[in-house]
Parts: sequence; structure tokens; C-alpha cells
Amino acid sequence: MKKLTFASVGLIAMVAALRAATAADADVYGPPPVIYPPVTVVLFSWTGFYFGGHVGGGWGHKDETGVPYAFLANAFLADTITPAPTSVDVSGWLGGGQIGANYQVGSLVFGVEADASGANLTGSSSCASTSLINGALPPANCKVKVEGVGTIAGRLGVAFDRVLVYGKGGGAWASDKYSLTSPNANLLPTFNGSETKWGFMVGAGVEYAFYDNWSAKIEYNYMGFRTSNLQFTDVTSSFLLNTSIQQQLHIVKAGINYRWGWAPVGVRY
Repeated sequence: MKKLTFASVGLIAMVAALRAATAADADVYGPPPVIYPPVTVVLFSWTGFYFGGHVGGGWGHKDETGVPYAFLANAFLADTITPAPTSVDVSGWLGGGQIGANYQVGSLVFGVEADASGANLTGSSSCASTSLINGALPPANCKVKVEGVGTIAGRLGVAFDRVLVYGKGGGAWASDKYSLTSPNANLLPTFNGSETKWGFMVGAGVEYAFYDNWSAKIEYNYMGFRTSNLQFTDVTSSFLLNTSIQQQLHIVKAGINYRWGWAPVGVRY
């Protein structure tokens, strides 16, 4: 009986010693580490190709300077008409599409984009002129219509995750039609003309990716065109009017793009 008692006391003492040692180890090394599962963080990337559509409006200004021209009012009367310099303001709507590509390095986004828009930017003004024989003539009505515009430009932006702030610059074109309507065909002929003008553009915009493959943007473009020399022909194809025309346009567009060729990048931590 004594042996059994001593054995029980010894076992209890051993258990107590082991618990004390375990507690001491915990004090020295701290609690065991907690293992968490890996977390995946998705980073959005602007790299890839895209296409989309846009609508908007524009306004602009044209300066026209005509060269004196010969006018034969009838078989017995030859005259010389001298047009006065004329300015015409245009405004209206536009709509079209765009296609492009982006490549992102860090927060910088490099890209290239081409767009084209059908337009209805119109304006009119009174056009004064003088006659060598009759002096000041009744003013004609000069009309201008910009039927289309387009750009090919490079883009450079800074990405804030799904928000892209960018600037752009490159070439631009505009398709224009003109008419000069005379109030008196015996004193002044009626002319028509058209041309495609080429120039440069600069702009800026903000684009937001509201879904992985879809984004919306708003953009402003300034277009400056070189001075062009255009020859107008009257409605009878008998007389020619040579002019020089200078033009600037301001365009504001809101658009939506669909993107493909990449997916957001998953990074494990």
C-alpha cells in the first residue's frame, strides 16, 4: 500500500513538473504562430486593345480671304469683283467611333488612338464684296458646314487603379463644305466648294473602367489646321474664286470603350 501511495505521489509530481516546463517554454518563445490562408489582391491593368463609340459637340472659327476675280455679267459687260475678308463661326454635334491600344508600365500608360466622327458643325455670315463698276454690292450669304472630323494621336496617361488621366497629341483632319449665295446673279455669282483640311490636335481626358472590359471617358480636343488655298466654282462653271481659309475647332466628346486582350493581374500575398 505504501508503494502504491508513493507511486501516485511521484506521478502527480512528474505531471506538475511537465506543466511547469511547458509554461516556462511558452513564456520564453511566445504562443505558437497562427497560419492564415493566402490572400489574392487583384490589380487592374490598362494594357490591351479597345474600340468604342462617342458623341459630343464642337465649335470653331474660320477666316476666309478671297482674291479679286473677273465676272462677265453679260456679253457686253465685264467686271472685277473684290471679296472682303470674312469670318464664320460654326457649332453643332458629332458622333463616331475610336480604336486604340494601351501599354501600362507602373502607373504610366502609353497608348495610340484613331477616331473619326460624322459631324454637323454649321455657321453662316454675310459676305461683303465690291464691284469695279457698281461699287459696294449687296452682301452674299456665306455658309460653312463641317461634315466630319478625325484624329490619329499618341496618348500618355497616369493610372490611379481604374481611373486614367491622360493627354494626347497628333494629327487631325476635317471635311468642309462651303457656299456663297448671291442675292443678285447679275451682279455677283453664286459659288460652292469643298475640301479636306489637315492639321494638328492636342487634347486631354479622363477615363474610368467601371467593369473589367468596359470604360467610359470624357475628352476635349483642340484642332488647328494649316491655311489652305481653295478654288470655288460658280454654279454655271464659268467663274473661279480663289480663297485662303484658316480654321480652328474645339471638340468635346463623351465615349465608351470595350477592352480585350488582357485581364486584371492577380498577386498573392
